[in-house]
Amino acid sequence: MTSTLDNQLNLFDFGIIGDKLSIGELLHLSYKRGREDLLKEIKKDFKNNLQSAAQSSSLLKSKLSEVEIEVNDMYIKVVDFNKFKCLVVLKSEDFYLKTKRRKSYKISEHINDTNNRIELEFSIMSNSDEIEVSNITSDGFLFKYGRTE
Repeated sequence: MTSTLDNQLNLFDFGIIGDKLSIGELLHLSYKRGREDLLKEIKKDFKNNLQSAAQSSSLLKSKLSEVEIEVNDMYIKVVDFNKFKCLVVLKSEDFYLKTKRRKSYKISEHINDTNNRIELEFSIMSNSDEIEVSNITSDGFLFKYGRTE
């Protein structure tokens, strides 16, 4: 037998209107509303984190371009709520020149040091005719730089 709130609560000048619910039912409704609000906040924060990863990756591409290092492709992978990986595919000639490769890593480290919202790990590799996008996506890289149609 479920006892109603008017039998258990002393709400001073407040009376119950509408359905008379038990304490357990009120708690459950409150939990569901709070959970829905929490999920909305989590989705919003995740979207902001993903946007931050994309912006930092775009910044890397821009900075590399300034020092004449050509980026052929970039891919982003979600590792965790605030942890991401970015695979940067450099033009072969730029990757195999030790000075340009080192400069690429140095710039990526600087970008990482300035971003305290997320963890973003950059991996740099050489472009090749043998690169299969399906292999990259099967490794979890779901986002590619640039518009895809």
